[in-house]
Amino acid sequence: MNSTIVPAKRGMPVKRRNGSALMTVMSAAGGAAGFALGELVLQYADGRWHPILTIGVYFGQLALIVGLCCLLAETISPKLNGRHWRQRYARDSWKLLVPATLLMLLAAGALAQAVYGLEIGIRTSSPPKDYVLLIDQSESMASTDPEKRSVQAVRTLLDKLEPDHRAAVFAFNEDASMIYPLTELQNAGIRERIGAALEEAYRPIGKTDIGGALSAAMEHIREQRIAGRGVAVILVSDGYSETDAQVLASYVQEGVAVHTVGIESEEQGVRLLQRLAAETGGTYQDAGRAERIAEAFVRIYADEHHRLLVAPRADGGGLHGALRTGLVLLIGLLFGLALGIVFDNRYLAASFMAGGAVAGLLAGLLLELGLAGAAHPKLWRLAADVTLALVLSLSTLIFPYRDAAAELVRLRGRGEGGGLPRGRFGTRGRSDIGPGRQFR
Repeated sequence: MNSTIVPAKRGMPVKRRNGSALMTVMSAAGGAAGFALGELVLQYADGRWHPILTIGVYFGQLALIVGLCCLLAETISPKLNGRHWRQRYARDSWKLLVPATLLMLLAAGALAQAVYGLEIGIRTSSPPKDYVLLIDQSESMASTDPEKRSVQAVRTLLDKLEPDHRAAVFAFNEDASMIYPLTELQNAGIRERIGAALEEAYRPIGKTDIGGALSAAMEHIREQRIAGRGVAVILVSDGYSETDAQVLASYVQEGVAVHTVGIESEEQGVRLLQRLAAETGGTYQDAGRAERIAEAFVRIYADEHHRLLVAPRADGGGLHGALRTGLVLLIGLLFGLALGIVFDNRYLAASFMAGGAVAGLLAGLLLELGLAGAAHPKLWRLAADVTLALVLSLSTLIFPYRDAAAELVRLRGRGEGGGLPRGRFGTRGRSDIGPGRQFR
């Protein structure tokens, strides 16, 4: 990428547009690597760490990897700071890398998650305390789920629920059978009885009637509902059936979200499960294989009770949508500040912060618009992370930055500069002049 001088009026600072192709490539690769490590963080942290720590670590490690890639690129080919920086100050940049990226963005990510997780004036309903589980036991499930992983998933979710939560379980094919009514999970014995009852009754046979299962569940919810308690339905299926719009209307009217989990579903079935979730305010999880049903159940529970900045949201957009976009924008701006600190250059920092704000806005919009009803949330996180890193690396090409070295050369040429200061920009030819240390 070529460097260009932005024309300046007499007495005005000299500004330059400059970019590094190597930095752009390496930062995009860093965004992809940060995404991969971030997915491991999300997977490991699920159920172990508080969401505030999880998101803090997610953005902290992403900033560290992207910052490392940018610093490596500039060390190899110093397009922005010049060779004098590499000779004199690059060692200091390596010392600043961890505190400026990992620590600062860990703190920023944690604070963003704390704000995003606030309930005041945002959530329209309380997190559910009643769960109704609908398990497909049609004939196709005998081959899709031969080891009864859906039954094991129910047991896993029951173990996650609090003692004051209630759970009901239905198994369905062309008919819906109530295995256990809404029951408070006061002790381990009750949880075991519910799981054992489902395992004993589970017999894959017959066809699939998802609409009938939802109608039976709604009838039971209306009979047993306690005022002020949120209710959620989790439905797992590998099939498809025609579903009456009136069934969904009853869920919307009652404010009950339907979370759906698809396993080895054909395209028609996937579209149905996505529609059920989208129209009722729930989420769709593509488990892919039966082995991942339990993971999907736990993720649904976590999303309902711990809203994550980089995960699908159970409730609708509105204030939460604007909040997520704004918080990621601020994180992008801090990404830019981190690079400015690493390079110890306040002029580059101003350019990187402007580019980081744009990058954060784009990443926030990708997360907000893409994660809503997404079958594969990971792909949207990948797109957001790479976009954040890529646009950030183009900051100095998009937003011109003040070039103090060029100003001194211009002033000296007019007899106003008094020579170059010793110890900052060097006294050799112009090719050796770079911005140097200008942050303080």
